[in-house]
Amino acid sequence: MNYSKAYPYLKALLEALIEVIKLIPVVGNPLAKFISSLFEQLKVWDKKEIKQFESSLHNQTPPEPNFVGRIEMLKAITDWYGSPKVKIGALVGWGGVGKSALVRKWFDSLKENNLHPDGIFWWGFYRNPYLERFLEALFVYLSQDRFKLDDYKTSWQKTDKIKELLLEREYLIILDGLEEMQKSQSGEEFGKLQHPEFTDLLKSIADADFRGLCLITTRFPLTDIKNYPGYQKLEIEELSREDTRLLFQRIGVRGTEDEIDDLWKEFKGHTLSLVLLANYLGPGGDIKRAKEIPPFYSDQEAGGKARRMLLWYDKQLNEEQRSFMKIFSLFRGAVSEREFKGAFQTRVDFHFQRMLNDLCQRRLITKGSDNTYTTHPLIKGYFESIFDEEEKRLTHKAIYEYFGKMAKDMPETLEEMQPLFEQVYHGCSAELYDEVLYDVYWEKIQRGQKGFLVYKLGAWETDLSLIRNFFPDEDLSKMPLVSEKSKQSWLLNEAGLALLSTGRPKEAEEPFLTAVRMGVEAKDWENASTGYQNLTGLRFRAGRLKEANEGAKKAHDAAEKAGSEKNIRNSKAYLAWILHLLGKDEEAEKGFQQADELERKISGYRDYSITGVFYADFLISIKQIDEAFELTKANLEICQSENWPDDISRCHRCLAAIERLKGNHKEAETHLQQAFEIARRVGVPDLEIEALLELSRLWLDMKRYKEAISQANQILKLCERTGFLLYEPDAELILARAYLGLNDFDQTKTFAQSAYQKASQMHYHWPRVGAEQLLRNL
Repeated sequence: MNYSKAYPYLKALLEALIEVIKLIPVVGNPLAKFISSLFEQLKVWDKKEIKQFESSLHNQTPPEPNFVGRIEMLKAITDWYGSPKVKIGALVGWGGVGKSALVRKWFDSLKENNLHPDGIFWWGFYRNPYLERFLEALFVYLSQDRFKLDDYKTSWQKTDKIKELLLEREYLIILDGLEEMQKSQSGEEFGKLQHPEFTDLLKSIADADFRGLCLITTRFPLTDIKNYPGYQKLEIEELSREDTRLLFQRIGVRGTEDEIDDLWKEFKGHTLSLVLLANYLGPGGDIKRAKEIPPFYSDQEAGGKARRMLLWYDKQLNEEQRSFMKIFSLFRGAVSEREFKGAFQTRVDFHFQRMLNDLCQRRLITKGSDNTYTTHPLIKGYFESIFDEEEKRLTHKAIYEYFGKMAKDMPETLEEMQPLFEQVYHGCSAELYDEVLYDVYWEKIQRGQKGFLVYKLGAWETDLSLIRNFFPDEDLSKMPLVSEKSKQSWLLNEAGLALLSTGRPKEAEEPFLTAVRMGVEAKDWENASTGYQNLTGLRFRAGRLKEANEGAKKAHDAAEKAGSEKNIRNSKAYLAWILHLLGKDEEAEKGFQQADELERKISGYRDYSITGVFYADFLISIKQIDEAFELTKANLEICQSENWPDDISRCHRCLAAIERLKGNHKEAETHLQQAFEIARRVGVPDLEIEALLELSRLWLDMKRYKEAISQANQILKLCERTGFLLYEPDAELILARAYLGLNDFDQTKTFAQSAYQKASQMHYHWPRVGAEQLLRNL
């Protein structure tokens, strides 16, 4: 029994019964004894089942030793926690106003406020802005070994399971520095989360029966959930006059209240600046020394105040301290003493312990409970900005080499791969783009054609974040910084594939188009053809069949100009597939036969890989089952020998369709299990959608209509998430047929009409014809 899920309901029921029993004037009432015994048993369950989770704290903000005031804000967070209406509370404000310190202060007072969540999870995005690392850690924490991480490969699979697990208990989830996962560009996109999975997770928390609190700090507004009733926010602004007095008095700075008030006005209440100043003056320090700091004028952004303060503060450091802080600023994560010995001392000979203590006292760096050191993002940004560019590049190179020595030879998990991820970042920052691309990204992370990161770990989001390092300002609309044109084109296509594989076809189109333009301009027709094929794959899945048809024609023209038989074969098959979707089967059959004959000429084999799958799907649709079977069996052998997981999954899905049409339902299920296992492992959403479609058709044939409805609804959800709209009319046609089997004619008509309309808009022939026939027979 899952006591944790039943706990809140049992507790509420027993508490209500006890109140009723108090009204019964019978001493020793047997019912009262029975209810009391149940309540005592519930306490045992509470202790054993509910309170067993240890806190999971990742990159937690260290406590601020001289925290002062903010009483009303602390009370507001406590009220959020106590309110069943508030699911997500956000502290929003510019850098340096004290958001993270405020959350840490409230966190440290949980017991004092008699708040006892069943579980606590803290994630700091400043030092680990990887979606998949975050989801992996949260999944492992919530599941407590009840579910295997390997069974949930994709970020969407983890997200869906996390949403379920969050409802089991009363959790406190703290997301610190969420702006690292938000869009910073001005305009309509400002504040939106970069990842649809994260958006879905927060919307679910804000709208679901979540019994705890998700507490967020961010510089940007949470645009995605701002209108949800379960969301509340606090605008964190300047430190108050009274709290500023408390700060200086607590540290022991000598000065009058009027003098403190003058500084408060001068610094406009900016928390970080005032904390740095008070700590610099120190216990017994004279407040009049603050006059040494140049005056502030009109800083539009709060960080400007801290920068002016740090500019002056920097002059008070000796060269050893300044060099340390500049090197420290280049690290993205928390820095341990291991890094001090391995990376810092290769650049500068430091007297570490004495210097570390001094910098901690000045509040320029902070030591955490795990013996690692961090600094505020504004302090990090300042010292990085004053680093001489050439010296910075050489330091990045030293850190790159350091992480290379740390990395395992064959890391098996995302956590084990972290040193390699840091190598990519520091290597690209050191402008070693070509070396990093081949030696680290290709050889160690992807392990060549195996595509280990994406096909084994399903980490497409992480792959995309790594690829961005090769682009100026991580902007995929610009040209990659590798030296060879062919490698630039390859990176653009890889970026497009990563975006497409994470269900973002709109974003994927630009890098694909750029790669195509490069090929055309350079008259590199072979790469241009490949780019057009990628565009064709994107557009047909997005339901843009007319554009896909034009792209396939251009792919074929470029392949002809290149004289590339391989690309001619591919482009002919792509064009034939689009013609089939448009209902032009005579032309499609001719194109597939030509592609098949050309492959026999090239390799002696029949058409294989994804184009062979297209051909098999076409043969299945025209009921040439035996030929489809022979083609797919040969294709599967080739794909298995080459270890192409995507196409292995597709082949099993084709074999399932063939067995279904033969009436061999058990064999069809076996193939679909294999197709699903691979699809979920590699995390490519169109594989999962296509396997779900075939499974839905199998349930229809077996008259298991409720299962067919469930799977078809799952397809529609995946289509909405990914933008792969081609599959919507197919799914709705399955829903219409399933409801017809249940004699629900209203639902049948509704879904058939929707399928007809959507298929007509796409020019998608087959579901339009199927829906039309169904409506005609109603």
